[in-house]
Order: sequence, then C-alpha cells, then structure tokens
Amino acid sequence: MNLNRRSFLSWLAAGGAAAAVGPRLYGRANADEPVVGPFFLFVNASGGWDPTMLCDPKGRASEAEVDPINNYNTSDIEQVGAFKVAPIDGHVAFFERFKSDLLVINGVDTQTNSHEIGSRFMWSGSIKPGFPSEAALVAAAREPRPALAFLSNGGYDVTDGLVAPTRIPDTSAILEIAYPDRLDKADDKTGVLPLDILTRLDQARTERLRRQLDAATLPRLRHAMASLQIARVGNNDLARLSAKLPSALDTSGNPLKRQAQVAMACFAAGVSASATMEIGNFDTHGDHDRVHTQSMKDIVAGIAFAMDEAERQGIADKVVVIVGSDFGRTPYYNDTMGKDHWPITSMLLMGPGIRGGRVLGGTDGSFAPTLVDPTTLTPSSTGIRITPAHVHASLRALSGVATWEGAAPYGVGDALPLFT
Repeated sequence: MNLNRRSFLSWLAAGGAAAAVGPRLYGRANADEPVVGPFFLFVNASGGWDPTMLCDPKGRASEAEVDPINNYNTSDIEQVGAFKVAPIDGHVAFFERFKSDLLVINGVDTQTNSHEIGSRFMWSGSIKPGFPSEAALVAAAREPRPALAFLSNGGYDVTDGLVAPTRIPDTSAILEIAYPDRLDKADDKTGVLPLDILTRLDQARTERLRRQLDAATLPRLRHAMASLQIARVGNNDLARLSAKLPSALDTSGNPLKRQAQVAMACFAAGVSASATMEIGNFDTHGDHDRVHTQSMKDIVAGIAFAMDEAERQGIADKVVVIVGSDFGRTPYYNDTMGKDHWPITSMLLMGPGIRGGRVLGGTDGSFAPTLVDPTTLTPSSTGIRITPAHVHASLRALSGVATWEGAAPYGVGDALPLFT
C-alpha cells in the first residue's frame, strides 16, 4: 500500500505510533490542506518599551518643569482619531494609516519589574514558569495543524510540548530542504533523478519505515522513527512556502522587516498559524531619549511593513497583530538620563474580530494605571486594573483556543469585552 501524508498521519493517529509518541504531537496533526486564517502575529518590543513615547504620551508643561516624564512638550502631542500620539517621526503617519483598525490598551499592569516574568506574563497571560505562549497555543489548537504551525523569531516562545517552534533564520535553507534532489534548488528541471523514480523511492522509504515502526517495541525508537517520517513528508509544504517567499529579503537593518517577509510568506502558503517577531534595544537605562526614539521608529516601521507584506500576499484581512513588551519604563529619568523598569505598559492590537479606532484603559499624570469597570471598561474608582491575563483571555475567545480541550490546563481567567 502506498502511503501519502494524510494516510500516514491517519495511521499514526489510529495507533501505529500514537501510543508511543503521545497525543500532543500527533493527535491533531494533518497538514495536507493549507491554513486559510486567521493568522496571529505577536510583535515583541524586547526589554521594556516606553508607551509614553508612543500611544500614551506625557510631555512637560514647559522647559522649566523639574523631573519631567519626558523632555518633549505637552503641546507637541498630536491627536489622530481616538489616539494621542507622541511627537516622534513616523508615529503620526502610522496612526493615520491604522486609526480605524488599531485598538490601544493603556495602563496594562504586568505586576513586575523582572524581564523574565514580564515577558512570560505579556506573551502567555500567566506568571507561572513553563506556561505556554499564546502563539504556541494558537498553533497547537489549529485543526488541521500545518507543518510549520508556530514560527518563532525569538522572545517568549515556550510551548510546554504542545507544538514545536520553527525558526527560519535563512530562507535559502527552505529551498535546500524542500528540494533535496535538485542540483539547482530554484530550477525544477535540474533533478538528480527523473520524477517517477524519485516518487517510487519515496514510496519505498515510507513502506520500509512503516514496517520498522510495526516491529519496534522501544517507545524512544518509535518516537524517533515517527518524527523522521513527519520531517520527510513536509516537503510539499516547504515547496509551497518557497513559492511565496520574496525574491530578496529586506536589507534596511530593521530586523522586523525580514521577519515579516518570512512570516507573511508562511501565512500565505498556509504552512503556519502563528508567528512571533522581535526587536530589541528598548532596555534604555541610559541615554533613553536617543536610543528609545530610534527603537520606537523601528517598531512602528516594522509593523507597517508587515502589513504591507500582508497586503502584497493577499492576506491582510486575515492577520491579527498583537504588539507588546516586557513592561514599561519609569515616569522619570535616572542619573544617566535613562529610564528604568516600570510595571505599567500598553498593548496595540488590530485584525479581524478586533474593533479598532479605540483606546481602552489609561494612566494618570504619574503613569499609574486607571481602574476600569470590568463590564463597561470605563474609568471607575472601584474598578480593576487591566492585566495581560485579561488580554489573553480575550485573544483565546477570538482564536478558538478557549474551546480547545488542550488548553484546559492553562487557564488565565475570564475575558473582558475588549474587542467588541
């Protein structure tokens, strides 16, 4: 009997290797059909960004003000739709472009000044060690699960074994893996052997591996064999991805742009359900204004570029974008004109299922969070602080993770009506 990808995985799920490998790896695997969206893109400003230099601006009343939160003037803050925008080059254009799509949540309380805990809370909704990231849960819950379900470019990408993160630092490697039998990876006419012979060799290898799996008794050996077969049968997915990759990757020096090109190609090819992107240089304990200004320019430029790429690939209406950071930065400068760690931050979101053109939450003049009524989300002296857990609970409802049985051990609490 000839086995294609679907029949082999069906055989695994029926018991050929499931008992040895476990349901987490194979119980939901089936990547014959490309994913059609929605796709989830998580953008991490690594190190702790300063929302007062982006979407929660706070300037000084005059140059005579002592210990200002920022060195720009309050009069320089601009209003774009529902959003107050810090006076940094590129910010107004960014908010003008996305003013109908963006949801800004200010005054998000990460409850920590620790990079490790803040990153975990921001991207998983929990402070528990080993808790899987939201990107991993989104990928693991997708049915059928695509070959490269979770694409990671760094940051908090813990999976707790639910799904394997995929990292693609060099797109040329995709062609090498997708077309191992070509002399010229970009030319389908340079095969080492004729296609019919390659097809028969693949069938023979699959049959041999099945016989070996049937004869194997050691769980570790069966796991290794099954993993080998999954790697082999993913070539069609990689070939589909290679057709979507741009002919050249960005050389501007903004790391988000290259990451966006690969992520959007993976989404457009239907081989990934979620992806993380990461940009650093936000931990500005010294020379805050100069360094942070450039980092803020880079992140908004990278997000805008990602959406340009999504439009080019024809998937812009299927991409959910979540932007956040470890925490915020202090509402004052230190002795080296830097800013230190502060637990209050902001998040930006947009995409299908998220009602944009709004600002939720807020902070006072000392950059302390405003309490909100959990039902109306309006300011309330008896309300609650918005935390990353609230955002993740809402994301789970949007993505379908909330109803996936595999997410049951990873509760984050109740959702707020953030997106409606």
